[in-house]
Amino acid sequence: MEFWRHYMILKRRWRLIALVVVLCAGAVLVWSRTAPQQYEAVAVLREQRPVGEMATEIYPVRALINDPVLRLQNLAQLVSSNTVLSKTVEDLLVLRPGMLEGDTPAERVIAFGGNVRVEPIPNTEFLRVRLRDPDPQNALTALSVLVAKATERYNELTQGTVRSERERIENELLPAAKADLDAKRKALADYKLANRISGDLTYQTQVLVQRAAQYRANLDQATVEMEEARARRIAAEQELKSQYAKNEYEEFQRVMATNPVLEQLRIDLARTQAQLQKELQTKAERHPDVVALKAQIAEIEARMRLESEQILNSQTRSRNPIRDAALQAYITARVAEEAAAKRAQAYAEPLRRALAELADMPRKEAGVARLELAARTAEQTYNLYLQKLDEARAKERGAQTATLVLLDPPQVFAVPKQTGLKVALALLLSLLLASSVVLLLGQLDTSVRTPEEAERLLKLPVFAVIPLMKPNALDKQDGFTPIGASYQILSTNLWYASRQMQGSAVVIASAEPNVGRSTTAANLAITLARDGARVLLVDGDMRQPTLHTRFGVDNSLGLADVLAGEKSIEDVAVPTMIEGLVLIPAGSSASNPVRLLRSPMMEQFIERTTRLADFVIFDSPAGAIFADSVLIAAHVKNVVIVHAAGQPSRGAEAEFHTRLEQVGANLIGAVLNKVRPEDSRGVYYYRRAYRELALRQPSARALPRG
Repeated sequence: MEFWRHYMILKRRWRLIALVVVLCAGAVLVWSRTAPQQYEAVAVLREQRPVGEMATEIYPVRALINDPVLRLQNLAQLVSSNTVLSKTVEDLLVLRPGMLEGDTPAERVIAFGGNVRVEPIPNTEFLRVRLRDPDPQNALTALSVLVAKATERYNELTQGTVRSERERIENELLPAAKADLDAKRKALADYKLANRISGDLTYQTQVLVQRAAQYRANLDQATVEMEEARARRIAAEQELKSQYAKNEYEEFQRVMATNPVLEQLRIDLARTQAQLQKELQTKAERHPDVVALKAQIAEIEARMRLESEQILNSQTRSRNPIRDAALQAYITARVAEEAAAKRAQAYAEPLRRALAELADMPRKEAGVARLELAARTAEQTYNLYLQKLDEARAKERGAQTATLVLLDPPQVFAVPKQTGLKVALALLLSLLLASSVVLLLGQLDTSVRTPEEAERLLKLPVFAVIPLMKPNALDKQDGFTPIGASYQILSTNLWYASRQMQGSAVVIASAEPNVGRSTTAANLAITLARDGARVLLVDGDMRQPTLHTRFGVDNSLGLADVLAGEKSIEDVAVPTMIEGLVLIPAGSSASNPVRLLRSPMMEQFIERTTRLADFVIFDSPAGAIFADSVLIAAHVKNVVIVHAAGQPSRGAEAEFHTRLEQVGANLIGAVLNKVRPEDSRGVYYYRRAYRELALRQPSARALPRG
């Protein structure tokens, strides 16, 4: 049943679904056809890293990571970084100013970045960079500039530290050491000349000076290494505080999903609201069931406000390679700094003792020894800086081998529009979207469409389900049709319900207008007459009569004239083209139908007509608007309620039901009229199994009376 209900909801609104699908597919088709041709410039990059002995570890080198996957991801992040994009945009403003969108630098960077795609090539160490633009030359130029800026940024990160270290030694420390060495040598020569010392120091003094010089050289070397280690430690501390190394773990993939709890709450809310609407059709606002449903809706809405739209479905985390490298560099520098400090402390005491021994020597010899020691120390310091410079140059050459290399020059290709694929996806997605919306509307729809829903609303058994048709369809078709079958079901149920009826007269009534009361009354009378009954059809709608037009008779005389006492039944009764069916029109002289219906002539009319016919069928106006239907029902007693399918309940049915019960009417059943063929099971099965029967079925004949 649930599947059938959903199927009927979709079938009922298939035109809406088709319209949405056609509009969406058409819009995608037009957009794809009219969209300007896009061109894509493609370049493949490879990271050239130092190998063998040239792979000198340089800090910080973010690209030198052992894991190739993480290295490619970091490289992709570098190429698409805001720094690289900003520098590229700055150059393109000069080279190609017309290709950039946006008024501010930030807007231009965002717009340009939206056209850039950087992706690692699976199972390789290559990186593919794509850039789209309507102009192929613009795409090629922009990609070339982007690759150049990315290479510059990569070189800054990998070579910046060693270059600055080499420049510091070459431009600052080494010239200072050379000047100090020259000054110390000149001071020694001047001292010897001033004191007329031409020979060398004694052997013992030379040994003491040589030993003190060695201690001084070791102390200076330890001090230099301690300063270098301190500089590396400070740089590592700064890197650990940067945004790249802030987090210990790096989140590389994060998958979000729709919150299933929130989705279930939405479904529960829609179901509860639909149930509340159904309850409000028959119950007051303060009814306990209505109050409980409102409280349940408030509770669901409160829970929905606490839930988020999306939740984290899965994520992949790994240690931050930049932080790990910075932390390793910090530990190495800290250990080297402390070791150098220990060595400097170990050499300081022997140097102090050696200098003390030199101080005890004769004045001239001690002066020469001190100056000799200073000259040798300056020479060793100068040689140390020469060695450091060679090491720094070797490191720089090793770092220069780590760079970005283009495998092929950037090339431009026309991007296929893939109109067929886009339209197919639009068809599929729009079909799913339209079906979902239609099913949601069906859940919220409170209109009556099935016999079960009509019985719950009217609290009466449904005698027949009448499919939607033309008003005069039955009297023009005498064969076996779905409409004829539906009215045969109605006449059969009415025939068997006559045992519970109070007399043979029946009024066809409804609470709302335009539900098909007159059509139902006329077709029921035609069906009963064709089945062999003597039927008298009375047009009780003296406000807006229609039966005379349907049967093509004059309405100058009718029920109003009989109730006014001006004419007899025989004077106003009109035979019809249907054998066994007589029509009494409403008449055209009724200025106050309520007064006529309250008159004693109404009782006499019903008493006489019920003796003349097997069934007397009364048509009536809308009961929610006029009192005529209730007055006719008070005399006739037997009432069949007509309700039009597809109309939501507005409460008029319950009010009309109560008024009929107050006058003692006998509500024997209901008719669900204007049911769409796709909502009618009878029409569905007729079309499947009995469509050809209507072509072979001979015209029906009236049964013999007796």
